[in-house]
Amino acid sequence: MKLLTVLQIALLTSISGLLTVPTTVEAARKSSIAGDPGGHTNRGVKYAKKKEYEKAIEEFTKAIELQPKDPKNYRNRALTYRLMGQPAKAKEDDAAANKLSPESVKTHNARARGLIRDKNYDAALEELDEAIDAEPRNGPALRLRAYVYLQQSKWAKAIADYTVAINSIREVDIEGRTRRGFAYRNLKKYDLALEDFSKVIEARPKDAEAYRRRIYLYRQMNENEKAIADLKKLLELKPNDADAEAQLKFLEKQGATKKPATAKANN
Repeated sequence: MKLLTVLQIALLTSISGLLTVPTTVEAARKSSIAGDPGGHTNRGVKYAKKKEYEKAIEEFTKAIELQPKDPKNYRNRALTYRLMGQPAKAKEDDAAANKLSPESVKTHNARARGLIRDKNYDAALEELDEAIDAEPRNGPALRLRAYVYLQQSKWAKAIADYTVAINSIREVDIEGRTRRGFAYRNLKKYDLALEDFSKVIEARPKDAEAYRRRIYLYRQMNENEKAIADLKKLLELKPNDADAEAQLKFLEKQGATKKPATAKANN
C-alpha cells in the first residue's frame, strides 16, 4: 500500500478537524438536524478518512448544494481535492469558502507564518495565495508573501506585493520600503532602491542601520562622496562603529589619492 506523505496526513487531519464524526445513529440523526442536512458532511468525512476520495467529493458536493452559504463543506472538498492531487479545483473551493467566511484570511496568514518558521515556503505560498485571492489588498498576507518571495530570490514578485502593501497605507511603510529597496538593489535598479532607502531615512533620521543600507547602495553606484556623508552621519549616531570608521577611512584615503583633472590650456 502506498504510504501517505506528510502533507496528506496533515490534510486528512484537517478534514477530521472540521467535523467530529458522530459515533452513533442517534448522534448522526442530531447532526443531520443541526448543521448537516442529510448527513452528507458526516459521510464525506468518513469517506475521506478511508481515502475513498471520489465518494467524499460526492458527499461534500451534496452538502454544498443543501447549504451553499456554509464555508465548511467548501473547505472539506478543497482538502479532499488536494489529497487527490487536484490543486486547481481545491483553490476554487478555498476561494468560495473565503468569500463566505472573510475571517479565514487570518487563518491562512497564521498557518503561513508557521510554515515560514519551518522554512516550508512552497506550502506557505499556497496559504497566502488563497488569502490574497479572497482579499487582494490584505496587507499582512501581501507582506508575508513578499517575504517568501525574497527568500526564494524572486525579486520582481516581491516588489509587486510590497508595492501594493506600501500604497495601501498613508504613512511611510518602513518594513515594506526597506525590503522592496533590497529587492530593487538585487535587480540593480539602484535609483528605485535609493528612493526607498531615502524615504526610510526621512521617516527615521536616527536609524543607523538605514544609513548603513544606503551607504552600501551608494558604494555600488560609485557615489563615494554621498557614501562618505552618510558614514559621518552614521558615526554621529554610533561613534564607535568599527565598520563605519574603516569604510570612511578607506573612502577618504581613496579620494585623497585621486589626481585632480588637468585643465586644458586656452588657445
